[in-house]
Amino acid sequence: MINLRNFKVLPLVALVAVSACSSSQDAATRLQATPLTLGSEQSEIALIEAQAASLNSMSNQLVKQSTVRGAKLGAAVGCGLALVSAKNAQKCLTGAIVGGGTGAAAGYVSGKRMVAQRVSRVPTGDLYNTLNETTRKMTEIKGSLPKILAAQDAELAMLKRQRAANALSPEDYAVRVGHIRDARTKLAQALTNSAENAHLSADKLGKASVKGQPELLWHIGAAKRLEQDAISTRSQIKLF
Repeated sequence: MINLRNFKVLPLVALVAVSACSSSQDAATRLQATPLTLGSEQSEIALIEAQAASLNSMSNQLVKQSTVRGAKLGAAVGCGLALVSAKNAQKCLTGAIVGGGTGAAAGYVSGKRMVAQRVSRVPTGDLYNTLNETTRKMTEIKGSLPKILAAQDAELAMLKRQRAANALSPEDYAVRVGHIRDARTKLAQALTNSAENAHLSADKLGKASVKGQPELLWHIGAAKRLEQDAISTRSQIKLF
């Protein structure tokens, strides 16, 4: 009778060697005789979960940076070189007209128009960096995913053989399979979230571009490419 608590899992290299054997009896003997470890499975799961968390964070940041918002800017009229935002620009310029008479009134109108225009623009510096960083992360995931999925598929096949041979308890089998399933689900959800966020970002940037920021065309294209890459990569993951 095999002691289930002391039974461990074959490393991937040993698994390949076992499946290559022509004799099923020989394969079963190797499976029961070879020491097994959880190292490769755990590292793959940890990598997938780290990639999912990183991708979620980046894509959420992308949406924030694609939103037209009041950035701290230097007011052209009424506030000198003071830093203003959409929230305090009105107060700053109102103060200028109160103390400046007719000349200040003209400056106030002009300044109000200029400040309103400036605080309604999408800051492109951070957005450019986030798009590039997210693209690099997506490329990394696309490159590593096929190998990881193949290793997990091999792991799942081995677990089924162990379970069929009563070499693994139903409880241990459920836990091990559950870990793989949960990790895949997290990455699939992160890719879906990234596709949705990239689509939303491209939409927001498109509206800002029409309103006077033609320099956003590159950013819009990058966001759309991210959306397509996320959809394509997500399609590789089969959940169970």
